[in-house]
Amino acid sequence: MTTGLLAVCAAAALSVSTSKDGASIVDSGSTNTGGYTIHVWSDGTAAVTYQNGADTAPSPKSFTFSPSVAARFFADLKAARGGKAHAERCMKSASFGTSTHVYWHGWSSPDLDCPPGDPLTSAILKDVNAIRSAGKVTAAPLHGGMFPGGPPRVIVSPLPT
Repeated sequence: MTTGLLAVCAAAALSVSTSKDGASIVDSGSTNTGGYTIHVWSDGTAAVTYQNGADTAPSPKSFTFSPSVAARFFADLKAARGGKAHAERCMKSASFGTSTHVYWHGWSSPDLDCPPGDPLTSAILKDVNAIRSAGKVTAAPLHGGMFPGGPPRVIVSPLPT
């Protein structure tokens, strides 16, 4: 009977140790650039989905990044959530301004496109940049520039005679 109990406990421990944690990095995009969402897992895997036709690659696009960056990222998220991380307020262009946030277990990071207001937010920004770099994730111009479907049509009317 003891052997059976040990086997059940070992199986339960194995299932707990192999579960993955996850978070999402969301870039809002802007009038001129498409946004994206990166789903990140604690084992160093991720997938990026571009929005608003910002990328011609199949979506979602999977990639991997360093397990040490993954471990640091989730530890930094835990510290930031508990430590009340914040960013400085910043002005943004109406056409080019974006917002980037990390969402994790119901918590949202400060806007990472504003200057970090403390070391906790700086650490998250460093991790997010490492993840974006590993996946070669960049904000992409929208197809057709800032006008969906291409530039606006110009209708030329004849001059009055």
